[in-house]
Amino acid sequence: MKINEILSTVSKEATEVCSRVSSTELEQLAQEVEKAGSIFIYGNGRSGLVGKMIAMRLMHSGYRVHVVGETTTPALEAGDLLIVLSGSGKGQTVGSMTDKVADIGGRTALVTASPDEALKAQFDSVLFIEASTKSNDIPTIQPLGNQFDQSMHLILDAMVIHLNAVSGKSREALKSKHFNLE
Repeated sequence: MKINEILSTVSKEATEVCSRVSSTELEQLAQEVEKAGSIFIYGNGRSGLVGKMIAMRLMHSGYRVHVVGETTTPALEAGDLLIVLSGSGKGQTVGSMTDKVADIGGRTALVTASPDEALKAQFDSVLFIEASTKSNDIPTIQPLGNQFDQSMHLILDAMVIHLNAVSGKSREALKSKHFNLE
């Protein structure tokens, strides 16, 4: 397969994945973000990198946002939101964090490729992305969780664009929050 054919296939796959996302679930996640005191984003590996990209854009948009695991991440408080980005949605860390958030009085959201209803019931909000991960058998030319991570990035960026449009935030307002010590 030639490289331009690979690029075309990857683009088509991302478009297909994005077209299957529930607008209701995406809108619910946007509402959770909008009403949160602070937003905490957690993900491992490539999903964690997507989380950092979304955290950056939310910060540019004027939200108080933190990436779990960074040295400057403060304590989560009542009214805050933890967003977990995980293809499988599983892991001891995720379970212990969601329990802790509930004890504190925060809210939790999951962005996942797992259709597991019992898992979804553990979160206040769930955005299901029907995409390939290392844990499922959805056909793709891409390895491991590539399809999930790149689709998640596009979908969450679209959510931030939606939030900015609804609140009337301009490009200039976002630019004013951009790092300026260069």
